[in-house]
Amino acid sequence: MDIPLNIGPLLEQHCEATQLYLQHDLTLQQLATAIGTNRTYLSQYFAQQDITYNSYINRLRIKHFMRLYSDSITSLRPATATELAQQSGFRSYSTFAVAFKQFNDQTVTAWMKDQS
Repeated sequence: MDIPLNIGPLLEQHCEATQLYLQHDLTLQQLATAIGTNRTYLSQYFAQQDITYNSYINRLRIKHFMRLYSDSITSLRPATATELAQQSGFRSYSTFAVAFKQFNDQTVTAWMKDQS
């Protein structure tokens, strides 16, 4: 079974550009439906990219968190990591903290200190 070649661009268009990843309860099935494919093709696409669905979504959410944090520093509007994690689609701070450390090889606190 060949995986459609357009899944990458569809993810950019329907998940990344629209910030669908901020929906904290987004499932693989919902994402597949949003981009017009099925769960099997989407799972196979992620496997080919050597990433899991959760890793893909968490990476987008962490990048979103980093942008929000940068904006909060620039605009001098302080925000807590917990608030920004929730705004980035994470339901739980502990899940966010684990994902952040996997993605950045440092803790949220250490990264935030580096940014200030």
